[in-house]
Amino acid sequence: MTVQNESPPNEPRKPGGLGAWTLGAWVGVLVVLLIVFAWLLGKDEGRKQAKNATPTQQVAKKPPPAAAKTTPAVAAGPGQELFAATCSGCHTLAAADAHGTTGPNLDDLKPNAALVETAIRIGGTGSGAMPKELLQGQQATEVAQFVAKATGSG
Repeated sequence: MTVQNESPPNEPRKPGGLGAWTLGAWVGVLVVLLIVFAWLLGKDEGRKQAKNATPTQQVAKKPPPAAAKTTPAVAAGPGQELFAATCSGCHTLAAADAHGTTGPNLDDLKPNAALVETAIRIGGTGSGAMPKELLQGQQATEVAQFVAKATGSG
């Protein structure tokens, strides 16, 4: 006597129908896309909130305590403005609120006006990182005097 399997025969797959694995893959892709979309929206919302924050909501930058004690008061002027526009990207100088890391820290170096003018004319102290004649004439003199006064060496 032969035993026949009495389970129902497999139904043929309908053309165009989704199998369970395919459906699961599509749902997974959809979930990942929704997560990325939500992350992007949240990121933009954080930028908007920071941009629209009132001054009392913004965190104030505090200068390092040592720099605040050793930095002499320097009147704002063309030398400070030129320094901020031309030099602050590379040099650190508390009086200009500059925090560059490429060039020397001028608060520590405390160069006099003649040294600053020479560095501007020849391009630093020989490392080749600073371009020659970045400023010329009266502009170089104004920046040199500002740096010397700001560091207490002139």
